[in-house]
Order: sequence, then C-alpha cells, then structure tokens
Amino acid sequence: MDSLHRPLLCNAEADGKIGIRKLGELPHWKPGEIERTKILLKKTLLVLCAVIIPTASGFGGFGDLCNNFRRGDTNGDGTVDLSDGIATLTYLFGGASRPGCQDAADADDSGSIDLSDAVYTFQFLFLGGEPPPAPGPWDCGEDTRVRDDLGCEEVGACGAELLSRDSSDFDRFQLAFSPGLGFCPEVGRVFEATITKEADGSYRVALVILRVGQPGEPCIKFFLGEIACAVPEALPARYLTADEIARMLALFTDLGVYLEAHHICDCIAIDPCRIGNFTWDGQRFSDFLCSNRRLADGQAQGILDFLESLR
Repeated sequence: MDSLHRPLLCNAEADGKIGIRKLGELPHWKPGEIERTKILLKKTLLVLCAVIIPTASGFGGFGDLCNNFRRGDTNGDGTVDLSDGIATLTYLFGGASRPGCQDAADADDSGSIDLSDAVYTFQFLFLGGEPPPAPGPWDCGEDTRVRDDLGCEEVGACGAELLSRDSSDFDRFQLAFSPGLGFCPEVGRVFEATITKEADGSYRVALVILRVGQPGEPCIKFFLGEIACAVPEALPARYLTADEIARMLALFTDLGVYLEAHHICDCIAIDPCRIGNFTWDGQRFSDFLCSNRRLADGQAQGILDFLESLR
C-alpha cells in the first residue's frame, strides 16, 4: 500500500486483544505459514477500527463522532436559506426522501426532525431569530449535543470537493491492485492492466487475470479467499478497436476525483482488503475511501467493467 493511504489498520489477535498496526509492520509470510496465517486472519476483526461504534446508518450515522455539517442546511448545498426550510417541509409533508444529513435538518437541535425545524429556520432567516445551534449555519462542524439518533449519510458541501479531470490524453494507463490487511482480489477477473498509446495513435492493451493456482505454482502473497492459491496469468496483448478506443476516451475524459480522504476516515480506520490503483502517466488515483487521491463513487467500477470487456 502506498503513501496515499492512511497508515493504520485495525487488528485483533487470537487472544482477543485489539491493537493498531502500522502498514510497514505487516507480516511477511513464509510458505509454511500460509494456512496458519489464514486462520489467524479469519479471526481478525476486519472491521471499522473503533472498538465501540455508536448507532450508525451507512457511513454517516455515528452520533457525535463523524457528522461534519452545517446546522439548518437540509439540502446540503452549503448555504442555509429559504430552500432548506422548504426542503424540510417537503420531507415532512410532501413525500420527499429523507435528508442526506438528518442532523443538519434538525435546525433547532431537538434531536428529531419536525415542523419546528422549518419554523426555526424561517425565524432565523426572516425574523431575526437565533441562528441554529452548534455547529451553526455558517461553518462545518460536529454535533455537540448529547448523542441522538440522527446522523449523516451524506455531508453535502461539508465533504470533499468533487473535481472533474480529463485524463484522455494519456500515453500510458495502468491498473494494479494492492492489499490491505490480507488480500482479496477477485479470481477470474482482471488483476492488472496496461494500455499504451503507440506513435501511430493506436492503443495496445495488455491484461493480466487472476486464476486458481495449481500445486507448485507461486501464489500471490496475502491472498484470502475460498481457494488456497491464486496466480496471475497474462493474456495475449492486442490493439484496441476503434469502438473500444471511443469508449475508453469517453470514460477517461470526465473523471470524477477527490483530493482528500472521505470524512469517515477521520473517525475510524477501514481495511478494504483490496485497493484498486489507477494511474495515468504517473498520476495515480485509488478507489479507497481513505486515500487523499481517490476516484468518485462508481468511477472505478466503470473502468473495471470496461477493462473486463476487453478480454
């Protein structure tokens, strides 16, 4: 795992003790230790690295631990205004979906979302009423009240800024997977990929898939799965067709990226088991939430689906 990723992982030893291990301290397994290590890892708590986690909904509802929001910003656009009071009323009485951040919609900080929240917002905006309680309507912050049942599945404008990146004018694209604590890439699917632009404008693709290993073959390290051994196998390289080139360039022209980790990573450590690393001419982005150079939701899967179609 590279420096883009947070340096701590959660582990539980066989005796039940929970501790933190730095990435540089991950074990180097000898062939004779594989089965023993698999047993240990299956006993490992590959869970969020918080020993006691409050009531949660998705990645957001962690009580007062992870809710970075503006109080009163029901629609999550970064500004508390008339539209937020309307959004609250629409949710309560118009059949609209639940606000992405319920804590933000709780404008009066009563611990529940009801008519009084819309009224409180309108009084603040138009009648000189008190501003919504901490963290307030202007700056992003955490809930300071006694923990309630409200949380944030989406932090809206308080989250990382989604940027658009054009990576279509590349000379070399690469995909590679790296392990977390253990390694669980999918057997039978693309494991590595390289697409190179040739001098004549054509594109050459070389794929490596992961297959079931046979006795005596060198297995990939740290592998966890239903089979005992997985082995990379290179497929014959070939050139992309015109249709494939068009699909690829369309996919790479408008990449959604973040240049900071997901806010949930300020609260807990996550072991993804398999991290996809996508590199365009040395510019690398990850599919790992806790990377500070990561692809937007669904972007990595779209690229993986495209690479699978090239087999």
